[in-house]
Amino acid sequence: MSDEAAPAVGAPIAPTDVRLPLQIGTTATWAAARTALALFPGLAMAVVTVQALIADLGDATVIPGALCVLLLVYAGFYVRLAVRARASDLVCTTEAVAIDGGPHGGTRIAWTELTPPYAVVESAKEERLVLWRLPITAVLMLGGEGDPTEKIPVWRLAVWRGGTRLVLAESDRAIEAESMRAAVATIEAVVSGRRFVAEAAQLPTEFARCPACGAALVPADAAEVTCAYCRAIAPLPPAVRAQAQAGQQLARSRGRTARRIARLRRQPRASMINLRIAAWAVLMIGAWPLGWGLVGARVWRLGFHAIDLAAFLLPLAAVFAGFFLARARLVDRRALQLLTLAFGALAPAHVGEPPRCRRCQGPLPDDDLGGVVRCGYCQADNIAGIDLRPLVDQARGKHRDVDVALAARRREQLLWAGLSLVALAALAGWVAATWRYLR
Repeated sequence: MSDEAAPAVGAPIAPTDVRLPLQIGTTATWAAARTALALFPGLAMAVVTVQALIADLGDATVIPGALCVLLLVYAGFYVRLAVRARASDLVCTTEAVAIDGGPHGGTRIAWTELTPPYAVVESAKEERLVLWRLPITAVLMLGGEGDPTEKIPVWRLAVWRGGTRLVLAESDRAIEAESMRAAVATIEAVVSGRRFVAEAAQLPTEFARCPACGAALVPADAAEVTCAYCRAIAPLPPAVRAQAQAGQQLARSRGRTARRIARLRRQPRASMINLRIAAWAVLMIGAWPLGWGLVGARVWRLGFHAIDLAAFLLPLAAVFAGFFLARARLVDRRALQLLTLAFGALAPAHVGEPPRCRRCQGPLPDDDLGGVVRCGYCQADNIAGIDLRPLVDQARGKHRDVDVALAARRREQLLWAGLSLVALAALAGWVAATWRYLR
């Protein structure tokens, strides 16, 4: 097998239209929920403060005034974060890297436009307002104390286009940082022409080798196979043939697994996910003016009663319901990210060569049985056609069976399906409680 260098910049070996969830959307969903929790309560505190000032209540205006400012600043920060951190995908083609969704959706950068250092993941600590600390801080401000913030880690993906730094994604979720690191590894590998497969972790494995060129043979259920490198006919040991036969039989029997992977790979693009998150955000935020408008109309007609205070809190049910329903829609994006990072077969070292097993680097058969190919040597599952030259570290070699990963995705689906039912019950309870209150 030749150890020649891969093509230079301008002729990279890159995957075709491979998509990696870059920002899953969890940060944006959390930010939208936090905005909904703070925005209208902050406006309510503004009304209370104005009324206290009109009544000339002196120091009694300090706490509601401080709480008003803190809540509105909190809501303003998180609405901007929701916009910046909305879902995005990294799309690699043979000509360029592109972004779908997110604040830089539509950005397309040719591989030849990238300049050193190409791409990096920047980590930092950022101060964020903490919602539960705001009332405490508002009280403590009377004594000149109180800190409503805490520092949390954030990550940003930056690329250099013609020497200019461009931030393509940011997140405060560690799982999204993994996607960013995979994107960096992919970009650096392609633009620098490195044989990224040579740097992958390799499980020690005895390969059946071609007697003509010494390359590893692709296992098959046959006495002889054609070498994928020199095209010579080579005998295949019976043990390797038996392993290949068992792997092919298992792959053919896993139709359900193949269908699940196919559905994951056909899921909506990031731009469509953002529209869905926006719709739930409208529900979460819009529940406040709707609910408070109905309460206000009742108070206008019948005067203020103690039950009106409880009615002002009813929109919280819609906020939590909106968050659970929005978050449940992101399960498949997380699963696709895991499959891409952990199970993608390694790309060929050279054009025309077979893809490589992600664990032992043995050559894989060309036949794509529903997207899942089992290595004939180490019996590890590989998903063909989604290699992004991803982050190749020990984590990539840990996973062996794709069914285990899909089972974890199924458990998460069931969890969020249950929470979605709770959310729907909360919405129904909000409507019923509001109707009863109005009557």
